[in-house]
Amino acid sequence: MRDVLGFDLVDNKTSFIYLSLSMSYTFSNLDPSLFSQFFTTDFVGAEALTPAEKALIQKAAVKRQNDFSTGRYCAREALGRFGISDAEILMGEVKEPLWPKGFVGSISHSKTLAGAIVAKIDDIAAIGLDIETIGGVSRDTWDMLFVANEQAFLNTLDDNEQALFATLIFSFKEAFYKLQYPITKQYLDFKEAELHYADNDFTLRTGLEFDCHKVPAEQLIFKWDRVDDQVIGVCYLPANR
Repeated sequence: MRDVLGFDLVDNKTSFIYLSLSMSYTFSNLDPSLFSQFFTTDFVGAEALTPAEKALIQKAAVKRQNDFSTGRYCAREALGRFGISDAEILMGEVKEPLWPKGFVGSISHSKTLAGAIVAKIDDIAAIGLDIETIGGVSRDTWDMLFVANEQAFLNTLDDNEQALFATLIFSFKEAFYKLQYPITKQYLDFKEAELHYADNDFTLRTGLEFDCHKVPAEQLIFKWDRVDDQVIGVCYLPANR
């Protein structure tokens, strides 16, 4: 499972100039005392990046540059609400965002919406965010994406609900991958994570080879929302206190 801000250089330091973007959405299911978030429908270009960030995507197509740049913009806005200004967000070995010390977060985008959610690591051990377009998960991909129980659940739904929940389950699997990889360094197949829906809530079960001691599935919390034709899936692990 994988998937404008400008800058001035003064005394070899990066000073960010925050430009006005429309914040089209706020995820209301997250505790604002624990999480900071920023979402936008306005995509921006590589001028939003620091030199080091820009170097990561300098050979990428324009669309990829815009997706990456807008994600970093959203992440900086979210971090700014914790008092972290001018954060540079580089990439790890599998292109995961590298967050400032003491913070965790996740970035995602679809064709029309981008966003980021961050939290203090003292409160939240890990988080994954994924944005998908409803209907983007076609039935002919089910055997690759979903285990038998997930497919059985989807087959109980009408066409509209089926399109929604197939997209949502896929989104949660992507969010879970983003959450677990920085902790476990494990590569997972889509079918190594099984989502179960009951009483308006989701729970997750993992395969035998997954390191459940580092990421206990029973402690994961799943939240989601729908914005027009977009599904936003969030998975997070509270910190042990």
